[in-house]
Amino acid sequence: MNKLSFLKSKDQIKLKLKNLFPILKIALLILPLLLLILLFTIIPIFHTFIKSLRFTPNEANRTIYEYNFKNYNNILSDPNFKHAIINSTFVLLFGTGISIILALFFSFIINSLISRTTKSILLSVIYSQFFISGFAIAIAFTNFFGSKNLFFYILRLNQYSFTSGNKRLPIWIYYAIYQIWRSLPFNLILFAAALSRSNYKYKKLMLNDKLTLIQSFKYVYLNELSKVLFSILFTNFIFTCLLLPSALLEDNFNVDLNYAHTLTSYTIKYLGWGANGVLRFEKGYSAAFFSFSYLILLLCLILLLRPKTIKNIYKLVKKTILKYRGKYDDKNSN
Repeated sequence: MNKLSFLKSKDQIKLKLKNLFPILKIALLILPLLLLILLFTIIPIFHTFIKSLRFTPNEANRTIYEYNFKNYNNILSDPNFKHAIINSTFVLLFGTGISIILALFFSFIINSLISRTTKSILLSVIYSQFFISGFAIAIAFTNFFGSKNLFFYILRLNQYSFTSGNKRLPIWIYYAIYQIWRSLPFNLILFAAALSRSNYKYKKLMLNDKLTLIQSFKYVYLNELSKVLFSILFTNFIFTCLLLPSALLEDNFNVDLNYAHTLTSYTIKYLGWGANGVLRFEKGYSAAFFSFSYLILLLCLILLLRPKTIKNIYKLVKKTILKYRGKYDDKNSN
């Protein structure tokens, strides 16, 4: 009897080890990735936050320091940092928003073309921008909207400008236009691919049911578009984070005096890089961590505005209300 129970327990151990082996295999495979994330993402973020708390009361003696949030008070009271927040926020919201709307509009136009050859040629021309140097794109943009002011010259509005003259428009509009300029092709390609995939799957059903454009968008296209929306939002978020004014402005344009900083340019300035760079690491670290936290918060808020997310939140709220209403009715009936 003891021998039988021993054999059973032995078989159970073997079975558990057999079931555990795939989990261990997966864990070992993803371990290098987890280590890389730890080394190059989590630890640098934690290190930046700790360094941002290190405040030096006396600039003449930097060996004496204390840990508090005074560095954050210093950057938040700096007008340049306030304008950096405004510029980056408007670029993300307006630049990305307009780019997505235009991309969606043009993708529907391209998708409505009967000729597949014409459609392929158009998409190839748009996609070709990804093979052009970013430097060349920036040069073309600055010639059109920057110091040469070709955009306003064509419109016969020479008195207006983004970077010079007495009638300057807000610099964030200039940055937002550049965000549209470089993100529109990427957004358009992804939206066009999603619409093309929808047509490939459901074209016959749509024709049989005689769906209108609005019905097609609501019941067919929206599902495929929502699948690529996260990629579009995340990529546009990266475009915003990496926006450096020095790549778009002339060397004689003073970013500090004209309040033209973005969060990225303000941060790297106090780490000794960029135009007029100075070594004020505590200011650079606090600006870096604040910028990271703020932009992540903005990204999360934008993701919450996705149709799929709004729909899920609505269902959850409705379910919760019905649940508590049912409990309330049961309590009153008793």
